[in-house]
Amino acid sequence: MCPRGHGNYAEQSDGDAVKLVLHIGTPKTASTLLQNSCEGNPDWLSRHGLAYGRALAPDANHITLFFAAAIAIHDLTRAYGIHTLDELADFRTRLIAEIRSCRDAQPAHIHTMIYSTENLTGNLRSPEGVEQLREMLAPLFDTVEIVVYIRRQDDAILSMYGEFMRRGFSEAPFSRFMENCLSEKSPVPYIFYRRELEKWIKVWGRETITVRVFDRKEFIGGQILTDFMSVVLGRTDFDMSDFQASPADNRGLSAPVLEALRRLQPSIPFMKGDRPNPVREMLLPFINTLPTEPRPVMAAERAGKIMAYFEASNLWVKDTFFPGRAGPLFAPRPDHPDVGNMGLLDIDQFAEISARLLTAICDPSGRL
Repeated sequence: MCPRGHGNYAEQSDGDAVKLVLHIGTPKTASTLLQNSCEGNPDWLSRHGLAYGRALAPDANHITLFFAAAIAIHDLTRAYGIHTLDELADFRTRLIAEIRSCRDAQPAHIHTMIYSTENLTGNLRSPEGVEQLREMLAPLFDTVEIVVYIRRQDDAILSMYGEFMRRGFSEAPFSRFMENCLSEKSPVPYIFYRRELEKWIKVWGRETITVRVFDRKEFIGGQILTDFMSVVLGRTDFDMSDFQASPADNRGLSAPVLEALRRLQPSIPFMKGDRPNPVREMLLPFINTLPTEPRPVMAAERAGKIMAYFEASNLWVKDTFFPGRAGPLFAPRPDHPDVGNMGLLDIDQFAEISARLLTAICDPSGRL
């Protein structure tokens, strides 16, 4: 049953025998690297019968799939001029037409198209949204296969905290952010992997979903790009020597930088009123030039608490998607120290970070 006003897209079906591989994240599992690398290697993809689709988005992240599948207006959607449900419905219709046009424009040898956005796990909250996505995409393709990468929840929480500080989403110290992540209203609900995957299984079917563990030791060939292409192609006998990995990746910032940004957040938050703050968006490229070392490190006690919290959920994932796997879903991590470095910042570090940010913003004449 479609949510009110969404329509029945099955009536628009005219799909050819082209498979869709839909990469849905999760966030902070090298999605930006995958997206930019796919978009940057069209010839390599074409030689292997693949194409990276277009979706009315300005960059390689197909975030518009999330906008169109959602049953409500998200803050990010407003940046695309979508403020009402009627405007959202119109955008959804245009997006379906864009995907169909992109598919039809492919040469005859293209057998698989790739779409990718981590927002489908990061922000698409409701089962109705997942169903909406199926109604949009399933009629356009012969088959749909879904790929999702999952990582240890302690690493995922630490990495997403960095993203929250980088973008100005929150002023919460790490200890409070961690507790929020384990709550019913978690800002990172996708790390409840059983709950998230059951939602997708109910709509798309278990057989359509491939789950991969985000760990270099788990990757085919030891590389995320090789691993992903192995899933897409269903084989490993291919040469990636001329596949150029994109340098455009979401790098993490240092622990002192994250604490400095946390303290600055009340003055320059992500949102201003009901719209993204233009000042914060202007600063983001300069924030991305700040130091990446020393890396954020979580204390062993906190990491253990997080992993214990998700033990039952992770066991379900292992039994469901890795039935022959020996040991736990995520290998033990003995490298966490007794004392972490989150929340530590002295006045000299703050001065150095501020000077770096101002230097990046200023033009050669020294004027802002």
